[in-house]
Amino acid sequence: MTTARYRLAPILPWAALALLALPGIGASSYLTYSHYVDRPTICAGIGSCEFVQTSEYSEMAGIPVALMGLLYFIATGLLALARLLRLPWALDWAAPAAFSLSLGGAAFVTYLTGIELFVLDAICIWCVSVAVMTYAGLALTIWIRFSPEP
Repeated sequence: MTTARYRLAPILPWAALALLALPGIGASSYLTYSHYVDRPTICAGIGSCEFVQTSEYSEMAGIPVALMGLLYFIATGLLALARLLRLPWALDWAAPAAFSLSLGGAAFVTYLTGIELFVLDAICIWCVSVAVMTYAGLALTIWIRFSPEP
């Protein structure tokens, strides 16, 4: 049992990070889609998604923040998949790259959440879910980055 646990320990956070990318890609894809087709964001009566999605803060340098989130989740998912497949470059570079991306992503969603709470005075439930998934990804990459390799 100890040997099996020893072999699975490095795989678990990478598998969790790869799986976490899927709902992140889904939520970010929906937000990106609703941004580009200029249709109201479905919020199910929870929060002010449409107001947040159409605010001046929904883009940076002309790029929708939802698209940035989509690219973030694609990148972290691909890094996790590459590491799970044990691609030679990923054995050395996936952990620091995923950690750096997750740290930057967490800082960015913290900024955006602050904008929602203190500037717009509105919350988008989709944005909150993306933020929670981003923080979970950061926790996983901290686990990966600071766990001893066997």
